[in-house]
Amino acid sequence: MNDLLRDTLAERAAGTEPPPLDLDGVIAAGNHRAARRRTLGILGGAVATAAVAVGGASVLRPGNEQPQPARPGPFTQRRATFALGSEIHYGSEVISVAPHRVTAFVQTDAGFVFLNADNVIHVADRSGVRSTGKSAWSLTADHRGNLVAWVEGFNDRYESVVYDVAANRELVRTAIGNTIPPNVSLVYRSEVVAIDGDTAYFGTVDGPYRWDIRTNQGRRIAKVSTNAVRAVTAGQIVFQQPLEQRPPAVSLAIAETVSATAPARFSGQRAFLSPTAKYLMTEPEDALLGIEPGWASPALYDVATARQVGLPYAYDSLFFGQWLDDERFVAAGKRRFSKAAETDLLVVTAATGAVKVAVPNFSRLTFSTTPPRIAPFALPTGNPIIDLY
Repeated sequence: MNDLLRDTLAERAAGTEPPPLDLDGVIAAGNHRAARRRTLGILGGAVATAAVAVGGASVLRPGNEQPQPARPGPFTQRRATFALGSEIHYGSEVISVAPHRVTAFVQTDAGFVFLNADNVIHVADRSGVRSTGKSAWSLTADHRGNLVAWVEGFNDRYESVVYDVAANRELVRTAIGNTIPPNVSLVYRSEVVAIDGDTAYFGTVDGPYRWDIRTNQGRRIAKVSTNAVRAVTAGQIVFQQPLEQRPPAVSLAIAETVSATAPARFSGQRAFLSPTAKYLMTEPEDALLGIEPGWASPALYDVATARQVGLPYAYDSLFFGQWLDDERFVAAGKRRFSKAAETDLLVVTAATGAVKVAVPNFSRLTFSTTPPRIAPFALPTGNPIIDLY
């Protein structure tokens, strides 16, 4: 820098007045930012839970800020998904849960929840794999959201549990309806039938309960057997008809309430309703029945008309996986004429029964030789595929 330029800059700097310093304004702005940081720190751990709890409490914000949309969970998208050995195949993504072997699992928006060979519950998400320290026979999740549910067994009772995967905490734990009478052998153990938004449906010893997850309160909806209710979605309940009968009960009705007068229009044992209850997929409890009556085959229905949708003849065994949306679901199909029991992962269009192969020959439909005789793969229904005989 030459002398002329240096002198010119110094002269201009000396002639410039500094801006007035508003100390009160600076302090107020600093206090506002500090308070906002504290608020966000307190609320951060509950963001995922608040996104699920429809009608929950609102967060007050300064008047000059707009509410921010809830951030989707890392596993919000539903893809063609299955588990094989120690890997969960989430579309083209492979998630290792080694050394555990997945026997049953479900998908939530926050992560996958699975059972290993010892029926211990684990969560697999973007941070890795963790154990909840709990065990169960099966798992239940909604079509969307962060909640998973199960039943834990004790000597004198069962306990129904609802767990928030994103918040890593239990929202509900209750033994209501689940006292086990002494010297009584139960044909069906208790289970969580469904999570439908903010409501859980518990299949208890005393009958089905509708449970408000937000208030942690519920009531029995019918004095019927433990497994009378098969599925609940969008407020529609799938239940056996007649309500009281010996297993296998395979005639099913759909209504907003459990009623002895609702017409039985569908056949099957396990039931899977689409997200708006537009379609119903049913299948038998046993993967490979020795004797196959008409109800023993998977069936797909249009709920409004009770019209049965034809499924492809190329697959003689079909196992439901999960709904991708209200029109498509994932299923595993064993090729009819395959001596090696080759099994394809399929995407099925519910309106027509047409299938598209998502993953060809991803496994074989074989079963372990010791009880429980389960298939080598699992689908995100929360239950293993079992050969009962």
